[in-house]
Amino acid sequence: MTYMDSNRKRVGICEWVLPFVGVEAIECAARIGFDCIQIAERGGSEAGYPLSDQRIQDEYRRAIDHTGLQIHSLHLWTLCRQACMIHPLDSACGRVGLESICEAVKACYALEIPRLMLTSGFMCQIKNERDFVQFSESLRAACEIAGEKDITVVFESALDVWEIKRMCDIVGPSLRICYDIFNPIRFHTADPREEIKQIGLNKIDHFHLKDGPDNCIGCTLLGQGCGHFDEVMNIIQTLGYQGSYITENYYTASPLSEQDNFDALAHMHLKTIHRALQQQVL
Repeated sequence: MTYMDSNRKRVGICEWVLPFVGVEAIECAARIGFDCIQIAERGGSEAGYPLSDQRIQDEYRRAIDHTGLQIHSLHLWTLCRQACMIHPLDSACGRVGLESICEAVKACYALEIPRLMLTSGFMCQIKNERDFVQFSESLRAACEIAGEKDITVVFESALDVWEIKRMCDIVGPSLRICYDIFNPIRFHTADPREEIKQIGLNKIDHFHLKDGPDNCIGCTLLGQGCGHFDEVMNIIQTLGYQGSYITENYYTASPLSEQDNFDALAHMHLKTIHRALQQQVL
């Protein structure tokens, strides 16, 4: 299958930061002016794999056709809560993880979604060497399953640059990285202005954009927090990046939730990103 996913710069938003889910989230993102959306799996195994349901897939197709919005990627949020990625593949939990990945790949193929995203966080956080090794085995299996349908597996974590590179080396060249420009500051692991250069664009599939206050609790408007937004965006462009930017600022959480007009707030962020992309690289 050939996926409709051009290399031009695209600006999108994560479904889980919107006040809507599913088709309503697609319509909301399109109404605000985003090019694409990163969706979640709506409960995965805990909800009987909703995205495997033909009727729900048809609803998504109609929304995509109507709005012209692209589904950039499918993120397996539920696996973050289930800890399946850090359990042996032949364990009960590990088998649920593999089944979830298989169902997600089928959904991606049916809906022409070019990327499947897996995250080390929450209950799947990599805390030690055993977790690291097991997560790498799960990622390798995911890459093999997704690769059969020409779907790219993308990995996001709070690991430092050396562990990210190590994960890529172990799993193989097909694994790509989602780099969140604020997470290194929030988790006190690195300065994104340096870490992006160290990782290299050859490993980065797309960027998550967010900003936050000095205490790193909640999110601020892009460029108004401690995340060095303008500097980071300039560095990314200087390196020649041509891929997607997906905003993950949590509009439904304080302090952003204290502002009344969600659409206006998200549109303001969209304009901020476009302004950053249009600025001349120094």
